[in-house]
Amino acid sequence: MQSEQIQKAIDELWALTQDAHRPASEIINEYTRARRYIGSKDRKLITEGVWTLWRQKNYPKWLKIKIPNFDDEFKSMNSSQAPTTLRANGDREKIADALKKEGIECRLTNLSPLGLILEKRINLTTLDTFKKGLIEVQDEGSQMIGLDTGVRANETVLELCAGAGGKSLLFAQMMQGKGRIVASDISARSLAELGKRAKRANVHIIQTTLQIPNEKFDVVVIDAPCSGTGTYRRAPDNVHKLTAEQFKHLLKTQKELLEKAVAYVKPDGRICYMTCSLTQDENENQIKSFLSSHSGWQCALEKHYTPATTQTDGFYIATLKKGAV
Repeated sequence: MQSEQIQKAIDELWALTQDAHRPASEIINEYTRARRYIGSKDRKLITEGVWTLWRQKNYPKWLKIKIPNFDDEFKSMNSSQAPTTLRANGDREKIADALKKEGIECRLTNLSPLGLILEKRINLTTLDTFKKGLIEVQDEGSQMIGLDTGVRANETVLELCAGAGGKSLLFAQMMQGKGRIVASDISARSLAELGKRAKRANVHIIQTTLQIPNEKFDVVVIDAPCSGTGTYRRAPDNVHKLTAEQFKHLLKTQKELLEKAVAYVKPDGRICYMTCSLTQDENENQIKSFLSSHSGWQCALEKHYTPATTQTDGFYIATLKKGAV
């Protein structure tokens, strides 16, 4: 395509992605799939052109003031495109060698002992390593908060808001296939995707359900719905489409999930609350509010992963236990 045609496509997509009810990534994918004549190189130029326009927008003021060290974080989020990071489902050095044999170069992550960073973006679904369930796409920060839960073999784990199950699959790996994971979500479609991923990865300890069973678990994980401010590098349109009213609703949902989790955790168990947000309201303030209204509970662990401090997407985790820590 000529440069003026590429610019025309960028302008057209920029207008289309203003739709507040749909993610820009979904719109971009639909646009390019419907135009098979656009080559991979031009598709990349068009996609990056649209994302550049989104990144040039001023961050919403009402949301900006809720993020500690915003200037440093925003500079890091805006400086470069987020890499494609994989979780190796097994010995990552052997899996890296297997990828190399398929012509795929990658390097080891610094923080996660399971992570691999691809040197360039590719269609993973065509790879034998993917088809054999040896790799899954998962940001290093997401891997780390999963590892921070400390789930281990023979435990019972309930994941609330499991979605398509990236964390559940990581837990199964951490548990060495021993124990039981109940992945709950309101989306049957997401749980069906988790079922496919678990089958590909040869994971048999995950039970997916729309209804939470009436029992108690060693670990209750809340992968809370959130503003997604920590994933700005990948989806900058999300924060611009988020309204203050929607943000308030998210805070209410997060609080309700923390309350719900109490009923499902064993007396000596733990609650692991996590978000992909950078805001204090969704993170520390939610935990402070929970502890102030639940006597006997303590925060045993609290961690942040952010673009500026760890060069990952932004994540937060807090582990809550009853009694002395």
